Amino acid sequence: MRWLKIAGGTAAGLLLLVMACGLALYLGGGRVLAWAIEHPGSTMIGRQIRVGGRVSVAWGSPTRIVIEDLHVGNASWDAKTEMLAAGRVEIAFMPLTLLRGPVRIPLLRLDKARLLLETSPEGEGNWTLGNGAPKQRQQFPVLQRFEVQDSALFYRNGETKAETDVGIAALRLDAPDAAAPVKIDGTGTFQHQPVKLAATVGPISELRNAAQPYPVALDAVLADLQLKIAGTIARPLDFSGLDLRLSLAGTGLDKLGDALGVPLPELPPIRGTSKLSGGNDAWTLTAVSLKVGKSDLEGGIDIRTQQKVPRVEANFTSSFIDLADFKGLYGGKPRAAPTPASPPAKDGRIIPDTKLAVDKLPGVNASLKFYGTRINAAAGLPIERVTLGVAIENGELMLDPLRFHVALGDLALQARYNPFTRSSPPRLRAKIDMRKIDLHSLLSGPAMPEMVRETAGTLGGFVDFDASGASMRQFLGSMNGNAAVFVADGQMSALLQRLAPIDVLGALGVYLSGDQPQPIDCFIGRFDLKSGVADVSTLLAKTPVTTIVGAGGVDFRNETINLKLKPYNNGFRPISLRTPIDIEGTLGKPDFHIEKEGVIAKLGAALGLGILFPPAALLPLMDTGLGSDNACAAAYAGKQPAVGAGSSAPNKR
Repeated sequence: MRWLKIAGGTAAGLLLLVMACGLALYLGGGRVLAWAIEHPGSTMIGRQIRVGGRVSVAWGSPTRIVIEDLHVGNASWDAKTEMLAAGRVEIAFMPLTLLRGPVRIPLLRLDKARLLLETSPEGEGNWTLGNGAPKQRQQFPVLQRFEVQDSALFYRNGETKAETDVGIAALRLDAPDAAAPVKIDGTGTFQHQPVKLAATVGPISELRNAAQPYPVALDAVLADLQLKIAGTIARPLDFSGLDLRLSLAGTGLDKLGDALGVPLPELPPIRGTSKLSGGNDAWTLTAVSLKVGKSDLEGGIDIRTQQKVPRVEANFTSSFIDLADFKGLYGGKPRAAPTPASPPAKDGRIIPDTKLAVDKLPGVNASLKFYGTRINAAAGLPIERVTLGVAIENGELMLDPLRFHVALGDLALQARYNPFTRSSPPRLRAKIDMRKIDLHSLLSGPAMPEMVRETAGTLGGFVDFDASGASMRQFLGSMNGNAAVFVADGQMSALLQRLAPIDVLGALGVYLSGDQPQPIDCFIGRFDLKSGVADVSTLLAKTPVTTIVGAGGVDFRNETINLKLKPYNNGFRPISLRTPIDIEGTLGKPDFHIEKEGVIAKLGAALGLGILFPPAALLPLMDTGLGSDNACAAAYAGKQPAVGAGSSAPNKR
């Protein structure tokens, strides 16, 4: 309703011109009339006025004045631009009401007009026109018809630099009777999206009555979205004291997001209701109920715009979220064919160097709290009890926490992201905690590749890192921190053959029989991350027959790998057929070397045979990730592998 206040101010300002024009025309004709508009008129409204065309008047009741090529200057803090430029302005008024009130204006019409509304960096609006604008509801003139053709309205926030572009193909307000409801209809664009508007608001007599809230009913169509608003506004000229019911339905929510400056992906049809209250730059949406595709959301939103940086706080809950409804949020479009994978880089690298799309966060401070009881995830992943906290504060994105129950276990994530600045690249700090996740429940869904469906075991571990960069390659190439992964009571089948050739697996004592999975009693991997290099501090894998020890690392900067694996028999064997393995080369094309001699000495020097058993510091971490009395703790509690021919006896821990 700020526009209503501005319309009233415009009408009142033009009336001041009319009074000056009438006196000038009566005394001196057309030239004196134009002079009166440009000089005394400018003084009255506190803005420079220029008339580039002719001015004509038709006396009577009503009296009609037409001004061609009218220009009104802007506030002093932006004097280089014009507030209003209009090809033609027509106003009809009842002369006697200028003396005894209320002022009656049968017609106000603007053609080919361009109106700029803006605030200064200090928040001052340019629409305060001297003493002409109505400050009280009872001062508002009785405007019977208001028409705008082929015009545009621009709004610019001098504090946040946000801009709004409204194109007006046709707009008409009809109030022939002061006691009858006011009809409004129009067509045009909002932020270059097509808009159609139909509204009914209270009679002008009720607008002038400060004792009663002003009734409003509006239907609008933006792109393919239908918006309905109904309720009352206690102080319509200040657009405060709102008590409005909102409903939204249709498709194209992404287009609405574009119009509001909030980037959104393509989403399924949406329908929702809410209640809007507040005013004076403090708004509250309560009883929000949304249905997006098959997903539902309920909650509320508080919006505060008094500060230089607006603040938004949202709280939502959900009984069911289908992530297929939100594919666009994580790299796709609903109901669209899958995008083909990008071809590998010519240099053989497999980590993408594509610049991250998010290099600037919205200019707001915002927080979102969400709790969902059931999530239908992509690939059928069983996700439940999701707790999410997201905040944007002073340009930094914080995720604290993201916790959910998945595959009989729990996963938690904390992260802080600073976007790109002039002095430094984006920075990401994150902690991931995995506890007692059942791999078979996680990977056995029908959408999973066949090779991983037989994978089983209990997964636990953590990742704690700090990285910076403008692409995934730069992030991984700058990581600092540490990570660990534990798997107990596991099994793998065809996936093992993808990880290593069959002869390499045989050399390590891992034999696959047809489609029968290979049991893995325990796997322990602990890595130190420094400048993009993951150095192995502990790497152990125990099968029913063999214990495999590893050393080396992975260089994400150069995408190279250098690992040495040495197998040991778990029981006494008169002859050892276990052979050390070297894995070198690139991540995209690793080379496997079965060592015939010399590796035992290298491994002994590099590892020390005492590392067959996990350091004591790892035991509580294993208990956290896998639970107490886990198979890994039992596997390395004191029973160590025997050594066959060609192996040295390990130290007992």
